[in-house]
Amino acid sequence: MLSSLGGDRGVKRDLGALVEREHDLVVVGGGIHGVAAAWDAAQRGLATALVEADDFGSGVSWNSLKTIHGGLRYLQTLDLPRMRESIRERSTLLRIAPDLVRPLPFVVPTSGHGPKGREALAVALHLNDWIGADRNRGLPPDRRIPPGRLLSRSEVLGLFPGLPEGGLNGGALWTDAQVGSSERLTLGFLHAAAGAGAAVANRLEVTGVLRAGGRVVGVRARDRVTDGVIEVRSRMVLNVAGPGMDRILALAGISRPPVSLLHAVNLVLRRGVVTTHALGASRGGRFLFLVPWRDRSIVGTGYSPGDADHRGGVSRFLEEARVAYPWAGLAASDVALVHRGLVPGRRDAGGLVTRHLLLDHERRDGVAGLVSLQGVKYTTARAVAEEAVDLVVRRLGRPAAPCRTAAIPLALARPLQGPLEERVRFAVQEEMALGLADAVLRRLDLGTVGRPSDEEIDTVAGVMARELSWRPDRVAAERAALESRYVDPSPP
Repeated sequence: MLSSLGGDRGVKRDLGALVEREHDLVVVGGGIHGVAAAWDAAQRGLATALVEADDFGSGVSWNSLKTIHGGLRYLQTLDLPRMRESIRERSTLLRIAPDLVRPLPFVVPTSGHGPKGREALAVALHLNDWIGADRNRGLPPDRRIPPGRLLSRSEVLGLFPGLPEGGLNGGALWTDAQVGSSERLTLGFLHAAAGAGAAVANRLEVTGVLRAGGRVVGVRARDRVTDGVIEVRSRMVLNVAGPGMDRILALAGISRPPVSLLHAVNLVLRRGVVTTHALGASRGGRFLFLVPWRDRSIVGTGYSPGDADHRGGVSRFLEEARVAYPWAGLAASDVALVHRGLVPGRRDAGGLVTRHLLLDHERRDGVAGLVSLQGVKYTTARAVAEEAVDLVVRRLGRPAAPCRTAAIPLALARPLQGPLEERVRFAVQEEMALGLADAVLRRLDLGTVGRPSDEEIDTVAGVMARELSWRPDRVAAERAALESRYVDPSPP
């Protein structure tokens, strides 16, 4: 039964709990960084609120290659602190979310004797294992990360039949991790936050920042369900609104150069092009990966300017993937679902931002009570949230319990089980699913590999209509919004 998922209080949309008291912290933004921060703050004993303008994890957190990686690529820039953090957080997720996060082997073919040759990659694998020597501490045997090794030419061809043989002299094999459902992992953090006492709400859009005596003392928000307006008062505000971070700062009267945004794209394919190992391929100075996921594959990640046409960006990335994996025969008809998200880019030289940004606005702008966090990587979101909450605790100037989020298992970070109708009711009653896409894409794991069947959509829509008293026109609008997620990505 779904009731066996746990004895927590569920994730209830109780606006009264948001307005009836002054909180220690209100977190603005319900992506992975926001929900991790809310969990951290609540488990330390802070009175915590979390507000999300859309749905939890519906932005860039939903756009996922489903990999939890230890930062092997950081060897290229000798960024060992980031590599250590990534390795540590990969181990943390393997430990606290074992039902969703599992080891996954990766392979990069080798050729010649230069940077892409066996000798160079052998050194990289050795350093990776040395830097992550403690990577398996506290992990059960089936979640441990084995050492990397070189593969022979025949081993690589055995793993990937059809791979071009010209110049191929072997491959490099290492193991990272994969999350079976990043959506359910995000919800696992959210359940933990609510279970620790955080008051949370989606569809609550911040429209103002409350000030008193030069200090931020909360936020004003519009309820997108009723169109009402509420005020959530707090001693500190953590702005972790992703692409909306600058908008929140503007509401607080803070002006800074806008974050340059990039469209990030991952393509969920209808077939399993790779089945047991992820495969890397160099293209345009960076790596793409084909990742096995369930009985499908995902290819990613492509980037285009934030003001570019979405559909054109998908077509360009599909062509890029076709060039990187010519043997795979990728076509537009292979694409079952497009993951899109806006991620921070570098204003100076273009490209992706690789480091998170934590801004103390009291020190930086003279605005007390406000901290902003710009996250860049799902894998390290828990650790980055811990850093942000550490700063909040210092600014509150009072004792708080230590962070324990690296040690506490996420009890509800696992797929829902049971008949579909029962799962839908649980998603609505206990997980704040307010729209059809909320349920299909982020609660039930039903539409994350491609469009569900008509029968499944009918079932979900029917249960939600009864639970939420939807009229026929609302049902039709919800179905149309869901269908828009499965648009043909081929050029017009």
